[in-house]
Amino acid sequence: MDRAQAFLPLTPLSHAVLLALADGALHGYGIMKDIEAQTGARVRAGTGTLYAALQRMMDEGLIVEADRPPDPDEDTRRKYYALTELGRLVARAEARRLSDVLTLARRKRLGPGTIPGP
Repeated sequence: MDRAQAFLPLTPLSHAVLLALADGALHGYGIMKDIEAQTGARVRAGTGTLYAALQRMMDEGLIVEADRPPDPDEDTRRKYYALTELGRLVARAEARRLSDVLTLARRKRLGPGTIPGP
């Protein structure tokens, strides 16, 4: 079994975190704001829930604590997080899995853009 497959399916929060970090390192608040933006505020992680998920994902090797950006205006107390190579592989595997689910739903006329059958 592919190592990334062992993590699937991801929770919506875990997938959202990986997607938020796909473009580069972010601090916790930045991750929260990105998740709200990418989901149209349908997924909102409380601080405790988010930081528990970040710790679990670090323990699993999906993300790491990253160096802070060299912006002097940035709060130096903030922790930044970044994807690991494994985290990127898991995010891709989850995207493929969700694509396959959507393809099946469309085939069964249950997906978006389909006309309901009899």
